[in-house]
Amino acid sequence: MSFYKLTLKYNGHRYQGWQKQPHTELTVQGQLNRALAKISKSKEVKTLGSGRTDTGVHALAQVVRVEIPLVIPPEKLVRALNSNLPDDIECLMAENADENFHPVFGSVDKTYRYIFALGKRRDPLLNQQITFMTRKLDIEKMEEACKLFVGKHDFADFFTVGTDVATTVREIFSCSLTKMEATGFFHDLCPEYFVFEVTGSGFLKQMVRLMVATIWNIGEGKIDAASLAESLRKPDGNKLAPVAPPQGLYLTKVTYNS
Repeated sequence: MSFYKLTLKYNGHRYQGWQKQPHTELTVQGQLNRALAKISKSKEVKTLGSGRTDTGVHALAQVVRVEIPLVIPPEKLVRALNSNLPDDIECLMAENADENFHPVFGSVDKTYRYIFALGKRRDPLLNQQITFMTRKLDIEKMEEACKLFVGKHDFADFFTVGTDVATTVREIFSCSLTKMEATGFFHDLCPEYFVFEVTGSGFLKQMVRLMVATIWNIGEGKIDAASLAESLRKPDGNKLAPVAPPQGLYLTKVTYNS
């Protein structure tokens, strides 16, 4: 068997998440496995992603461990995959990998971005890439609230059941909210938007979307920053906000030791 490390970019809108499912091939992993099986002419294909993105969530750099019964130069594997993958999934890079490479446990940190825009409920061209809303938010309060996430905390209140985890403690290295202005053609579609960016040691199921929804509630005045600080200090199982929609979320970077 041969082992490879892939980096994938995909639009998750029409997929039922990353992870393959028995009743459908309409997952990103399902499409990747199908393409690899065709290329290797074998069903003995194994893949493991660095993160299980949910339905509707996108990736700019999903890292995947691949095991296939085929020796092929990495650059040829990239071309073969992009000839067999649907247009909304792209293989950016392939590298030879060690048999012991693990995309989850071997990572140093992961970065996610959540993009949202204010002032309108929807845009027919961008609905699947950005979350739109008409809520009036205090951006300064939200920027300050982001700082509270930094450090090692128990994120039990920022976790939805569905994946077994040994601990809900995670370390956040950086967390910020930035106002961005679009230029050129994209200015007509969405002149300004906001990017919530967080880098951490790892993330629980729907953790980032719950973090985003929480700072929305702080910005709207539904809760205060003290409630967030207390939830991180002493979680009680109560969510501070419902889960934010999936379409604004992107897995943007996974870092490994060289």
